[in-house]
Amino acid sequence: MSQTTKGFASGAVGIKALVIIVAITVGYQLYASSDYVTDDEMSFADWSYGISSLAVGITSLVVARRYKGSPVFGKTYLALGIGFVTLFVGDIIYNYYLVVLNEDPYPSIADAFFIAFYAFAGYHIVKNITYFKKDLGWNVKGGVAVIAAIMIVAFAMFTIETLESDPTVYYMSMSYVVSSAILLALALVAFAVFRHSVLGVAWTMLVIGIFMYSVADVWYYYLEEIGAFSIKDPVNTLWVLSNSIMVYALYKHKKTI
Repeated sequence: MSQTTKGFASGAVGIKALVIIVAITVGYQLYASSDYVTDDEMSFADWSYGISSLAVGITSLVVARRYKGSPVFGKTYLALGIGFVTLFVGDIIYNYYLVVLNEDPYPSIADAFFIAFYAFAGYHIVKNITYFKKDLGWNVKGGVAVIAAIMIVAFAMFTIETLESDPTVYYMSMSYVVSSAILLALALVAFAVFRHSVLGVAWTMLVIGIFMYSVADVWYYYLEEIGAFSIKDPVNTLWVLSNSIMVYALYKHKKTI
């Protein structure tokens, strides 16, 4: 087998990993749609977002440790790990408000941790892009702006009627959507930069995971705006799926370099 073939084989998406990801996702959805999960009682479904985020965070920190001393990977994967750990902390606070204090957790101090994630994740993506590609060009920068603008405008159009009834929640939701839209656009740029590199598979999977995470975010805040969110909603399954994919992407990154 040639070195090129070996490199391709080592970078290819593992069938076993995909089977495991599908099994986790299907298993979770079956569980979430069962009678064991209700909006009235706390269950594993209420913690699935935080636990799956923590899994991504821990894996990111392991990768960061692997590249300790690297001019880019050590710092960026440390930032990504911290970002996902903040989601876990935010989820704990969110459920504390919900279960212990019996108060509406949205908005609350938990949102400070959720919002912080976007700063850490954005740093991770931007730092990697600018390190490996110094000049992105105006067409790429314009593409980022267009993609983000489309998501933001679409959300605003479908939820504008809720602005008058609860402006605080509306603007809070909009801040999340703006953050998710920018993160998604940056992830697509990262995919364009890295797809032909030795890290192509790892970055492709990471971008897919971030894409699904961003879609789930926008979906969730739309449901919150119209008052239709339920713990049984498939949006939770999408978060579990996106985090599972990102764990695998980080594993591939560690194994590739």
